[in-house]
Amino acid sequence: MIKLENKLYSSTEVAEVLGVSLRSVYRYLEEGKLDAEVKTATGRHRFTRQNILDFLYPTGLPEDEKIIEGPATEPTLVSTPKKVARPVEEAVAIAEEEVIKPKEEEVAPKIEEKVKPVEKEEVKEEEPVDWLAKFREAAKKFEEKASEEVTGLGASEPEVEEKEESKILYYRSRLGGLKDIAQNIDKTSKNSGLDYAFTLNAGLSLYRPINPFSTLHVYIRSKDKDFFERILALTSSDESSAQLCMIISDDEAVYSGSEELHGLRVVDKKRLVEDIGKMDENLLKDAESILK
Repeated sequence: MIKLENKLYSSTEVAEVLGVSLRSVYRYLEEGKLDAEVKTATGRHRFTRQNILDFLYPTGLPEDEKIIEGPATEPTLVSTPKKVARPVEEAVAIAEEEVIKPKEEEVAPKIEEKVKPVEKEEVKEEEPVDWLAKFREAAKKFEEKASEEVTGLGASEPEVEEKEESKILYYRSRLGGLKDIAQNIDKTSKNSGLDYAFTLNAGLSLYRPINPFSTLHVYIRSKDKDFFERILALTSSDESSAQLCMIISDDEAVYSGSEELHGLRVVDKKRLVEDIGKMDENLLKDAESILK
């Protein structure tokens, strides 16, 4: 005989009535085998007597079952008792409605630092300055220095003109071989009104055929460096594998003294010999014989 009061049962009470664990009650809810009449705002379930009967007898009460009318608060049900198989569950049940109160954080007491009062610095009174005496002393020194420099008038030291140093950069070009690079330098320079002049092997070959070489040497102005790098599709390289050597120089004499041979600009003979002597001594003898 199972006594069921006409009230709302908690999940724990339903587990006791059914003889199963609390975890089984939650599983029955998830599988839809057991319905809860009420779900509170905090997510807890409440079951009526009818919810429990519907779970025990999902197809309805058998004919041999009788309900004995009793007080509204404690109705009884007389029936042929049926054993409900209790599934094997884990020994540990989930505790319901357990509220964990957060621990209050301990607040460390504030330590007030004592601020030492700033001591006032003693202001020393400046002694009065005798400006008249200082002026007289300065004037006396100036007169002595002027008398010493009288003998050196007109003997100024000659000014030494600083020669502008050239910057040398090595590149490879995606345009092709040396002939293509040389023709593009000439064409773009004439179209854009820029100065340039070939030297070393490239310059010497314009006077007379020489042995094959692998690097062009050309003078350009510093302001035109970025332009030529872009137009000639240049990438930086080391000296041993370079196709083009740009000598950056703003010396006006380099360009004003250049001349055109076979459609290309080349530095004058004197500068050509000087450049070869500085950069390629092995070529110097050939250059001197060619440029006689």
